[in-house]
Amino acid sequence: MKGDVHRLVDSLARDSTSRLVAALAKRLGTGRIAVAEDAVQYALMQALSLWPFKSVPDKPEAWLATVARNRALDLLRSESRRVALAEELVPVAPTTAESEGRFDRELNDDELALLFAVCHPVLSPEMRVTFALKTVCGLTVPQIAAGLLSEPTAIAQRLVRARKQLESAGVAIEPPPPDALPERAEAVRTALFLMFNEGYSASSGDALVQPEFCVEAVRLSRALAHHPMTRSPASDAHAALLALTAARLPTRVGPDGVAQLLEDQPREKWDRALIALGMVHLDKSARGKELTVWHLRAEIAAIHALAPSSADTDWKRIVAVYDQLRSIDHSPVVDLAHAVAVGRAEGPAAGLAALPSPDGNPYGHAAFAIFLTELGRTDEARGHFEKARDLARTEPERRLLERRLRS
Repeated sequence: MKGDVHRLVDSLARDSTSRLVAALAKRLGTGRIAVAEDAVQYALMQALSLWPFKSVPDKPEAWLATVARNRALDLLRSESRRVALAEELVPVAPTTAESEGRFDRELNDDELALLFAVCHPVLSPEMRVTFALKTVCGLTVPQIAAGLLSEPTAIAQRLVRARKQLESAGVAIEPPPPDALPERAEAVRTALFLMFNEGYSASSGDALVQPEFCVEAVRLSRALAHHPMTRSPASDAHAALLALTAARLPTRVGPDGVAQLLEDQPREKWDRALIALGMVHLDKSARGKELTVWHLRAEIAAIHALAPSSADTDWKRIVAVYDQLRSIDHSPVVDLAHAVAVGRAEGPAAGLAALPSPDGNPYGHAAFAIFLTELGRTDEARGHFEKARDLARTEPERRLLERRLRS
């Protein structure tokens, strides 16, 4: 019974938290989003404590909404100015991943409004992304810090400043006007991309992947691509990128708990339904005239997804796409991926020459080590493998590098 309750609460935390927070925050205002988050977390903890002994209510999500509302009122009683809340929150019908499909639940009006409120132009671009990751995507401060290459203390301070700025500006939780939509939509897409990356390649810990983050990112991305307000070629390209990349999740880690490189993954185990879904979005993304970073990244993901093997991959085309991507999104991550593609298209010597300095990046050291090994320079390769192992962010990656060192 207790195990069943834990699984139910985990499911509700994954599938319902954003809706509960959005519904409550809409009534509290942007300055009290943190109160809404705390109240919903309190409700989930109460469910874990009470449901094993008092049975699960007939409408678990409605129960959580009521407990969260009451908790919010308790948290606000110490304030000199009381907040008027509706007697009842807007009813939210319980949903499960099984009943709707993992990626099919659409954004309700409250969620969409909250998503854009936290990406309001009164905030700097970095604040928008950080706030969306925390409030709508549910990432922790350490996870956000890792994804944004920052310190947890700095991220926490940024969130506090963001809440104060939204409150001072009197920003309402409501859909943006049409002229503000493109800029705000791009901030949302960036936030979801970072969320997906944290799930696909964890920043630390024993697990390399956290599939629930990827599932939620794909769901929200598809919801943006379908919603009349946010439907656009860029949104479809974004959804295509996430779906095509998520298709490889089943093979990211082998049965022995060791991370698997793309070239070593058994492609017959990739999720064909997700690949098909991604290709549908990629086809729809071609209806516009603008070429975005999402289009280019999605094309690279599609080339990998459709290739029967690493050797049969069109690496020259991937290099050409990375050249385009570097012209509009020049970053160390893109430079590294470009160099790896060059090595596969033109040989390890060319790849080695194209690699940027690793600068404490475990993936950079690993790329140096692989190309040096292919060139027969094993002593130099060993040094880079050791550095990559020592800098590895997760246990499955460390095991992979240990295996490479032994071989």
